[in-house]
Amino acid sequence: MEKLNSLTTDMADMKVKMETLQDRASSSETSSGGRAERQRDLDRPPKFQKLDFPRYDDKSDPMFFINKCESYFRQQRTMAEERVWMASYQLEGVAHMWSIQLQEDEGTPPWGRFIIRQINSL
Repeated sequence: MEKLNSLTTDMADMKVKMETLQDRASSSETSSGGRAERQRDLDRPPKFQKLDFPRYDDKSDPMFFINKCESYFRQQRTMAEERVWMASYQLEGVAHMWSIQLQEDEGTPPWGRFIIRQINSL
């Protein structure tokens, strides 16, 4: 019985600590600009604004292109399976040929793999 009481006390302490951590995490999200999408953000329809999708010609740093793409995707709430197609369509020159070859060799990769491959190869 003593062990059961001890376990119950430990569980209650852990519950309080978890709630404290969750409160800290949610307050740091809001103070840091709320970069992670919260449930209420997903419930609202996106505000579509006329934004030009960035283009990339393989002469500049690909990170600028990737960051602009990710900002666009967040703002427009682009579905994950559409991201590679949209980004590939905006590539020019050697970068465009690279994306064609990548998709012929591997199929359409997920966005995370696409950007890693792009950074490593260009």
